[in-house]
Amino acid sequence: MSPIQVVAIKRSILNKLSAKSKWDDLDDDDDDDDNIRIQQVPRDMRYVECNLLRQNQNFVAIRDAGGAEVTNDMYVRDPETDIFWFVGKVARVSGVTLKQAIARQWAMVEEHAARLRPLEIYPKRGGLEIWSAPGDSELDVAYNKPSIQFIKMDQNVEGADKIKNLMLGFQGELYEPGEDGFRTRRTNDGMPKLPEVSAEAEKGEKRPPTDDEIEEIATLLKGKDLKTMFEEDE
Repeated sequence: MSPIQVVAIKRSILNKLSAKSKWDDLDDDDDDDDNIRIQQVPRDMRYVECNLLRQNQNFVAIRDAGGAEVTNDMYVRDPETDIFWFVGKVARVSGVTLKQAIARQWAMVEEHAARLRPLEIYPKRGGLEIWSAPGDSELDVAYNKPSIQFIKMDQNVEGADKIKNLMLGFQGELYEPGEDGFRTRRTNDGMPKLPEVSAEAEKGEKRPPTDDEIEEIATLLKGKDLKTMFEEDE
């Protein structure tokens, strides 16, 4: 990772950490609960700049070595809704299970989701669900591909607390100004709630995309090398 990339990530993290003061719609009476929650979180997974930067660097290093196969996309939802918000990606080395990687970084992932969605997610901290999808599957998720099923993660997994932080990583989603955030509607078993999207209407459950879905797909494709993406699918 270049010094410029580190500075950019650091600046984004600082912006996220300072964003809470701008949330005028939130109740200030949650401070005591926040203090109790922080005390229960391992020091190396608390939502502070040094931890976020370290886990991001770990993610990049592990992904560079193992590719998308050692990563998973992460979604968080309020269990009272069917909306799953994309919040970032995790990576892990061999010997560490996906469930262990999530459980070890649970507090960081959950808090990041709360900072991303202060109105929808923040008030439900402590009762949120974290779900995983295959790494780099955002486009298939946007198209409601039935081959992509989300898997619900557990907060407490045997052996997770013994894993060193350098054996796993987390790269949180960051919004551009004005970006609405990627989300998907799913059933309680992690399957798409809406029919699969197809460029042309066909028989069966496939359908043409709505304007909102086209906008979300365009956002996902922004900055990606389309030629490389299609070559990988061949």
